Amino acid sequence: LGAAAVAAGRRRGVAKAASTPSVVMVKPAGAFAGGTGHTVQGFLRGEEDVVSGGVTMRLRRTCWNLWFKKSTYKNRRKKELRNRSYNIQMINRYKRAMRVVTRYVKGVRNGRENPANFEEFMATVKDDLDHACLTIDEVCVQGVIKKEGAAGRKDKLCWYVRRAAIEKGWLEPPQDRFEKAMVTIGYKMPVNYKLREPRPWQLPGWKSPYMLKREFDEWKASKKQEAAA
Repeated sequence: LGAAAVAAGRRRGVAKAASTPSVVMVKPAGAFAGGTGHTVQGFLRGEEDVVSGGVTMRLRRTCWNLWFKKSTYKNRRKKELRNRSYNIQMINRYKRAMRVVTRYVKGVRNGRENPANFEEFMATVKDDLDHACLTIDEVCVQGVIKKEGAAGRKDKLCWYVRRAAIEKGWLEPPQDRFEKAMVTIGYKMPVNYKLREPRPWQLPGWKSPYMLKREFDEWKASKKQEAAA
C-alpha cells in the first residue's frame, strides 16, 4: 500500500490547491481614483498570475457576462450579480473536489490506474472521497445548494466507486437494487461540523472608501428627495 499512499497524497495536494477558495471582487468603473474601466481581482487566492485550468477561465467569462452586459445597473441588480458570482465560485469549488474522485475512478475502469484489490482501491480513493463529501457539505451549509442535492451528489460519488469495483470483479452486485452505494462499498460518510459563515461582503472592512462614499451620496440624495416631497 506504500505506492497507493504516495499516489493518494499527491492527489490530495492537487485537490487542496484546486479547492483553494476563490475570491471574486467585482468593482464598477470609477471604483478607484482615476479609474475609467472595470476591474476583476483575485480569481485564485495566491495565484493571481497563474491560470488554473478551464474552470477559472469559465468563471472569468461568466463574471464578465454577468457584470459587463451594460454600463450601469441598479443597486438591486448589482446585489443579484454579486450573489450569483459567489454561488458560481462555491459550485465550482465542490465540482473540482468531485472531479478528483471521478477521474481516478474512471482511470481504474479504463486501466490507467491499477490497484491490486478492492482494499487498495478504497485506501487510495478514501481521502479524496472524504474531501469531496466535506466540500459538498460546506457548500450546502452556506446555502448554495439544497440538502437533497448535496445528498444526491455524495451518493453519486459512492455509486461511481461501486460501479468500478463491480466491473473489476472485486464486489458482487447487491441483491437489493435499492441498497445505498455507501453500504455496498463499506464507506462511512464524514461528519461536517462547520457552521454557516457570513458572506464576504457582510464582514467589516470589505467595502472600500469609494463604495462607502457612493452609498453615502445615494443616501443623502434620497433624503433630499424625501424632504422635497
